[in-house]
Amino acid sequence: MSTLLEAGERTVTRLWPTACGVRRIDLAPIVRRFDTPLEGPQREFLALDTVLSNPGALRAEFVSAMDELEQEHGLQGGVPSCAAMDELQLSEAKRPDGKVKMTVQVWRRGFELPQYSSSSDLVGWCFLHTTEPRHEDSGSVALLDPRAGSERTAMPGLPWGREVTFRPSPGLLAVGPGWLTSTVRPVEDGQAVLVAVASKTA
Repeated sequence: MSTLLEAGERTVTRLWPTACGVRRIDLAPIVRRFDTPLEGPQREFLALDTVLSNPGALRAEFVSAMDELEQEHGLQGGVPSCAAMDELQLSEAKRPDGKVKMTVQVWRRGFELPQYSSSSDLVGWCFLHTTEPRHEDSGSVALLDPRAGSERTAMPGLPWGREVTFRPSPGLLAVGPGWLTSTVRPVEDGQAVLVAVASKTA
């Protein structure tokens, strides 16, 4: 006679997901009319007020998305060993908006970033403008799970080792924990991507 096990009793369970959040925001009240020049350095940092009519509104969008990710996955992106610490920290007051650092960048032909991780708790990207690429992955941001053996996970449906790609699309805002490995795919000739990059640290 077989006995059904209750969840957690020597059963195979999902440990934790690769945490990230994606939303689409309205750029009309945030971004100035801005023609991104195709010529220039591969990566150029611009003053916020030259591109954004309301930097505070965009910062608030990042804060909202990051707070939502924290509430769902914790400060460490759902890492089990940090669950108790996450619960303690999340019971405290929200961190002030000023803890979110934000830059506006232009990515042009040839720009790419190899896999890297951040010391920040959370990182985020918001595409503000892009010229149409010939290749759909040009200038994309990808999150990759750096945990050892994640790419060899046999259980179907689990998010370990799965690559999450955010293709340049105005108004697309994505956030994730800093420890996740991220990369920027090479930007092709004739393409320019205007993007806001944010980070949040306790």
